[in-house]
Amino acid sequence: MLKSAASEDAMAGSHSVVTDSVVNFLKAIPPFQFVPPLELAALARVVSLEFFPKDTVILKAGMRPADALYVIQKGGVKLALRTQVGKELVLDMRSEGEVFGLLSLMGGDVARLDVVALEDCLCYTIPAPEMQQLMAQHTDVSDYLVRTSVRRYVDRSLSELRSQTHLMGDAERLLYSLKVCDVTSKAVVTCFEHTSIREAARIVADSHATCVVVVGSDSQPLGIVTDRDFTRKVVARGLPDSGPVGQIMSAPVITVEQSALVFQALLAMLTHHIQHVLVTDDGTPKSMLTTHDLTLLQGKSPLSVVRHIEQQRDLAGLGEAQKRVSALLPLLLREGAKASHITRVMAEINDRLIAKIFEMAHAELGPPPVPYCWMVLGSEGRREQTFKTDQDNALIYHDDADADAQVYFARLTAFVRDALETCGYPLCTGDFMASNPRWRMSLHGWKESFGKWIAEGELHATEDALILLDMRPVAGDQALFHELSAHNRELLKTGGFFKSILASVSIVNKPPLGFFRTFVVERDGEHKEELDLKMLGSGPIVNAARLFALDNGIESTNTLDRLAALQPLHYLDEELLKDLQQAFEFLTLLRLEQQLQRARTGQPPTNYLKPDKLTHLQKTMLKETFQTIGRVQSFIDQRFRTAVWQQMGR
Repeated sequence: MLKSAASEDAMAGSHSVVTDSVVNFLKAIPPFQFVPPLELAALARVVSLEFFPKDTVILKAGMRPADALYVIQKGGVKLALRTQVGKELVLDMRSEGEVFGLLSLMGGDVARLDVVALEDCLCYTIPAPEMQQLMAQHTDVSDYLVRTSVRRYVDRSLSELRSQTHLMGDAERLLYSLKVCDVTSKAVVTCFEHTSIREAARIVADSHATCVVVVGSDSQPLGIVTDRDFTRKVVARGLPDSGPVGQIMSAPVITVEQSALVFQALLAMLTHHIQHVLVTDDGTPKSMLTTHDLTLLQGKSPLSVVRHIEQQRDLAGLGEAQKRVSALLPLLLREGAKASHITRVMAEINDRLIAKIFEMAHAELGPPPVPYCWMVLGSEGRREQTFKTDQDNALIYHDDADADAQVYFARLTAFVRDALETCGYPLCTGDFMASNPRWRMSLHGWKESFGKWIAEGELHATEDALILLDMRPVAGDQALFHELSAHNRELLKTGGFFKSILASVSIVNKPPLGFFRTFVVERDGEHKEELDLKMLGSGPIVNAARLFALDNGIESTNTLDRLAALQPLHYLDEELLKDLQQAFEFLTLLRLEQQLQRARTGQPPTNYLKPDKLTHLQKTMLKETFQTIGRVQSFIDQRFRTAVWQQMGR
């Protein structure tokens, strides 16, 4: 343990620069910002600074209680417990400016959770007597600490316990795990008290809403008027529509904060016998939650979405059904699913949607004249698609196809292309689609193409082939795909030159870390102060896993599956392999969260982010991730470097 000079000042009754640094740190974070300056200075003089190396067990469940409150100055910790079968359940993670040890300190008997340093940590420790006295004197401090600590502990505990059981149905579990902001989508419709009834009705009709919230000049809600109010209070009673809407509004308005659980909103509806609850952001009207939203929630599970897709009979209905797929992503994230599991679920649903499109295509165009196989490429081929991306696909047809058959497949691929666009999947800007004759060939044609790419090893052709090396069959006769795949694996056994070029392409994008482990971001332009998580993060890991899989004849296309298949081969250092898997999982989750935040504000998804918006713990993990990428790129450099690299200036 390192003691700060602040603790020594307490004995000497003096003041120091170190004490000032403690005060400056504490006064910037809740709840210490509520403490008067003189009292905070006195508290700082009894504070110690302790250092905990990575993986140190700071508090042990079942052992002595905490004798101080810990405030994280640098680093991060995890709060966890172990089940009777030895499984670790991580209930929370905390980083710079957050506290731990409060419940143990207040309980006074034993620690309830393991607290382990995720990295080297510096923590300010406030002795239990002084902390208890501070909480007794300042109810705002104690209220904040107890409320936040208990809420985080209970929420995480319940979430983890629910994920371990199957006692609750999908819809019921969502009620207890989702926040209101995860369910509502439309902004609230408002008008003023003096607005005429006629104008208020027009506002409701034009916005396709079911109610309007009446607000005052300060934007605070005064009342609510529903579509039923217009019918019952105006039409049925013959009230003039020129009167103010305030005379027919219901007050007060029942509200919930957008951070509240959906269950709390449902409880408010049941208690007050209402069908609308106003959702607020710090008291300001934000959106409206209705009983219709809760009804839709019943269908927000992967199985129900798939069933809904399979029930559709035309493209218009399929396009509407696909919207439910996009809505699944935030729900799965909120449920605590792993990022890699989420992308697999999304891929499976997309596969079902494609199968449905082909069913409709065959109904319109007739059965295929010869066997064919539809393949998805790129991120979809790897089952790693996050938010909807553009179309990447190809088609193999049997060698017996004549001119009429080729015309059929041209019509088929055009139908599927347009149907996918109707369902919200934009056209590929690079035209990597089966509707392009270049990516629609006979089995023999595909074998020749891959043979040429691998034998000649030309740089541009290799870069074009990258997306095709992640292909996966989705519809049609998969035997065609498997024959092509086996043919390619045989060719790659002697394709050292091709793999060398592939390796060269795979390490072009270096991790964006400076000499002092600082992030290297864009200096100007649209993405100033940002970095690309896909191109500089997950992309290099995808490239490395693909290269290693091709070098070892591994059939899997999924990045984590490819890395897992390498483990028994001892192809790569075991620690580096494990770090790569964790790095890819972390990057995928970070990309999903960033894209979801943008989707909530109506912005298109992007892979760019500003590092300064991340928490200290996220920054640390991202830096470690980039260091892992640097290590694997060094391995690729050493293993695959050939004279061709010098010719290409690599």
